Amino acid sequence: MKYFFLSLIFGVYVLQAAVLIKQRVTNSGEVLSIEGYKKVDGLVNERIILKNITEHIGERSPTNLDIYYQEILVSDDEFKKIKLNASTLDLSIPQAWRNSEVRTVVNQGPTANRIDLTFVGDGYTLAEKEKFFDDVERMTQDMFEGQTFASYLPLFNVHAVFVPSQESGITDGVRKNTALGLYRDPVGSKRAIMPGNTGAIERAIALAPDSDYPILIANDDYYGGLGGRYAISTRSVESGTVVLRHELGHNFGNVGEEYDGGYVYSGANATSSGANPSWRHWIQGSHEVYETKFLAGEYVWKNLSQGSYKSQFNFPGAGYIFDLIISSVGWATENDVEVKLDGAVKAITGKYTQDRSFFKFKNPESLSAGAHSLEFKEQIKDGDNVLAFAMIYAHPQNINMSQGHVAAYATFDANGSKRAYRPTFDTCLMRDMKSVNFCSVDQENMWIRFFNVVGLIDKLSVQNQGVKTVFLETPNLNHLEVQWYTKKSGEDYKLVSHQEKNLEILDPTIRSVKVIVEFKTPEVRKPGVQFRAQKEINL
Repeated sequence: MKYFFLSLIFGVYVLQAAVLIKQRVTNSGEVLSIEGYKKVDGLVNERIILKNITEHIGERSPTNLDIYYQEILVSDDEFKKIKLNASTLDLSIPQAWRNSEVRTVVNQGPTANRIDLTFVGDGYTLAEKEKFFDDVERMTQDMFEGQTFASYLPLFNVHAVFVPSQESGITDGVRKNTALGLYRDPVGSKRAIMPGNTGAIERAIALAPDSDYPILIANDDYYGGLGGRYAISTRSVESGTVVLRHELGHNFGNVGEEYDGGYVYSGANATSSGANPSWRHWIQGSHEVYETKFLAGEYVWKNLSQGSYKSQFNFPGAGYIFDLIISSVGWATENDVEVKLDGAVKAITGKYTQDRSFFKFKNPESLSAGAHSLEFKEQIKDGDNVLAFAMIYAHPQNINMSQGHVAAYATFDANGSKRAYRPTFDTCLMRDMKSVNFCSVDQENMWIRFFNVVGLIDKLSVQNQGVKTVFLETPNLNHLEVQWYTKKSGEDYKLVSHQEKNLEILDPTIRSVKVIVEFKTPEVRKPGVQFRAQKEINL
């Protein structure tokens, strides 16, 4: 199912063998390089774009926004006309890698009709091989046995590819000899981790049985990552899956950010019209548009050992609530840093760790109209108390902050300008990195995109062992509804059974069987045609 497409031209199917091409293109469509190709099971008669995502999505940083990663299906004839780079990988041919090992961590069905995640580690030495596989097991459980992707698990296979590095860890200023060449950017920060040797990365990914979404895991104990072609994170127990959930949200849903201060706002979770959002079917009762004011905010990345950080802002006064979002590194205890509003120390809430953390004011309040000041000052002088960013807001007094409430909430870009509206206040992990949930709009969008490539029927077969039995194989999803129909010669199909996975045929005059499978979940309110599948078999 994954690469099976039929296109109708002038009423006639003209089909050829399909070739999958992975390439980098500009936003004007110019092909910069072809990263790999392979022949796949499936038939096409025209070019089909399967993926078109920003190559790199950095945290509040404009990283390669004009370059896109594409996966396209072309016909065999079109492929023969394409000029390949000398370095282009033929992904159909396994590339030898000494001391590598591949394990399937989750097997939910045939790769041809599942979404395949592939973890590849960087900075793990041969002696750390089991550490890598343990990290993948832990992170997979965090994502799929917890809340975030649990309902989607039957659609996924998960593979882990170990490739040995000569040195442990990744490059952070001092170059390390690692298999994939991952490196921190900027040096010394807990921010972006960039792909280094993309040729080696693609070669490692190709060792897996299949790979729809590649994940690169750095052998590093602190926060860092990147979205785009690769979802990149670290093995950090505190923040590894925090980053990975968010980056996979970009890739699974083909959506942009919901937090403020970014550059990419697009897809199902963003709309330019607060009055008429695409998610109106998720709104209960009257539709609300909340026009928050963005008062001040900066991507600071300042070590407070160099001095306190101060911000001045004007508050609009009555009718608004003051709000503050803080991100830090190295705030291990509540005594490390004090936060002052107009000179008075204020309590903040969040998790104190040496790793990346996120905080808010404990008690939201209104402020008088006019000028105010905010100060962050180091108390314990251990040299590692870093303020990553501070965002200051005035929310309208009537704003609904309830978890899951769907409306239209203003979102602001890196210039502080209103860029879009998002569906919820901070339910979604695309907005709040601490969240383990997607909002209902993002959940629905991912189901739709997943069922564009995964079919509801794996296989329909007949066995004759005294009694003919038709066997139905499907992904092991909840909320499946099954209907069986039988047909005799010269008659129409008749409904004979509900919900059973197997159908015994006791009447020898029955000539064919049809099954209809529908997926009906409360997580989808606007199902498309892909949520219903049917298949017939002759007896």
